[in-house]
Amino acid sequence: MATYVDGSHGKVSSFYCRPSTTTTTTTPSASANISPTTMPTFSRASEGLEGVPIRTFTTINNMQRAIDLKKLKASKASPYLIFCLVTTGNLLQIERARESGKIDRAVRMTHYVDWDILILKVPMVEHEAVHRNFSKVLVAGVLGMGLLWEFFELGATKFKTPRVSKEGDSAIKPLSMRPHEADWPTIVLESGWSESLTKLRQDARIWLEDSRGDVKIVLLFSIGRTARTIIIEKWENCPVPANPPVPANSPVPANMPATRLTTRAAAQTPTQIQAITIDSNSNTVDGAPLTLEFRKIFLRQVIPPLEHDFTFTAQDLSVFATNFWAGVQ
Repeated sequence: MATYVDGSHGKVSSFYCRPSTTTTTTTPSASANISPTTMPTFSRASEGLEGVPIRTFTTINNMQRAIDLKKLKASKASPYLIFCLVTTGNLLQIERARESGKIDRAVRMTHYVDWDILILKVPMVEHEAVHRNFSKVLVAGVLGMGLLWEFFELGATKFKTPRVSKEGDSAIKPLSMRPHEADWPTIVLESGWSESLTKLRQDARIWLEDSRGDVKIVLLFSIGRTARTIIIEKWENCPVPANPPVPANSPVPANMPATRLTTRAAAQTPTQIQAITIDSNSNTVDGAPLTLEFRKIFLRQVIPPLEHDFTFTAQDLSVFATNFWAGVQ
């Protein structure tokens, strides 16, 4: 759906933050009056960010003040901040400021090159705790397989493509199969409030699409802000059907050449594989077990008897959630 910026309220209905190449250039000072007629749309990345204010990047100090304000309002506000007119040069400046401590080191950054848009996620205690403690559970599993040093944790390392740079909450790769600094992780964990689930799903699509299939699994952890619930979604790339059924009333000729119908056979699309809801109030788990395939994480087949898939039963996930809530109360 096409979206737009409502300048009178400063809220995100859409993004029009980078000047169109066919219209008059808009300067930063005029950004408050951005017009849909002079700016390209940015609807895809706006999913899940409706109602989040757009700010124009001016200085590092102003950005840090916005982050501090967000932390003060964390119990009620979205954990996301959006900045317009952030060039790749500005991004380097912001990253250096974060490394030096002038900007909160915990923030995660997603930068859209074509639109000069920077989305910051300001993780709260709950966000950090859920993905870090789940990573710890995975580490316990690889210890029993004798693969501790093969299970290489990348944390929030930035990964870049021509259109976007992205930092996850936790990322892991198999060291022997992907020994280089620029190698993509095979599994990524992203966490957020339940209200941010749509945005988390967009994050999953970025990892799966922009890695060109190198990221095999994305796990989303959606935390209930008022209820003691955690939703875990497992996302993977799945093949697009080569020959989808043709409805009886379709205008597509029944005798269309097979080559025209099979061109989508090699295509992959990000797909939600599984959704699990852990409700610690009622002590119920729907959708279990959660299985993370060994071959997708380590890029090879298992070698029995020690190696196996990671399988989390309903009881395992209930215990995980109970410990999580006990630690963040």
